[in-house]
Amino acid sequence: MPEWLEPILNYLVRVVQAAIAIAVAYLVVKYLDRLVAYFVKIEEHEYLERFLMFLKAVVYAIAALTAISFLSTEPVVFAVMLLAVGIAVVVMFSDVLRNLGSELFVRSSKAFRIGDWIEVDGVQGRVSSMTSLGVVVETLRRERVFIPYTRLAHTKVVNRSGVYGVSLRLEVRVPKTYDVSRARELIASTLQTVREDLIAEPSVTLRGSTESFYVFDVVLDVMNVSKVGDVFERVFLELKSREPGLDVVF
Repeated sequence: MPEWLEPILNYLVRVVQAAIAIAVAYLVVKYLDRLVAYFVKIEEHEYLERFLMFLKAVVYAIAALTAISFLSTEPVVFAVMLLAVGIAVVVMFSDVLRNLGSELFVRSSKAFRIGDWIEVDGVQGRVSSMTSLGVVVETLRRERVFIPYTRLAHTKVVNRSGVYGVSLRLEVRVPKTYDVSRARELIASTLQTVREDLIAEPSVTLRGSTESFYVFDVVLDVMNVSKVGDVFERVFLELKSREPGLDVVF
């Protein structure tokens, strides 16, 4: 074989290898939808499209870099540069990657859906939307609380929506000017004003006390989800009208 022909053949071999890398990437992307649908069992099409777009971009990026490495005259130097760039990209987008994985975990677990009442780290409210970064919860005080998926994936989430309604938890603090039995009676009699909207008798439990207050846990099983806000407002106003010094936390 002539000496001038050998480098040409070697380069052609590298071109073929680069073409194979691109072809493999094309085939992977072509069937990626089916693979993801088989392994990821979630119904949110918007998230699946975003997740697939991210995976396809990763596959094409790897294929492009692999093809360049085959065509490079200094593959060792290029491999070192590729490793450095890869580490830099992972560090730069670590939060994005972590949130994407957390979103996949939260959606796949199906612990709640839009419209459910949940409690996360003491925050109670209705799930109004699930964005690409986290969940928006509307509380009983008309506040909109944003909770990122990374937080949801690493803390306890209580879904208070059941088959027959919503389990609403309140914390009522009654001044110690009352004794314990009178404080409990005050709360129990107030809750009877919303009894018709409840599935069962409300639960009133003494949790403890502070220097100035008795602290009671109150659980209301509200029959109609759409009336949760109204039930809370009626209970709050009625308690305040009977004892302005008490406090209601949820």
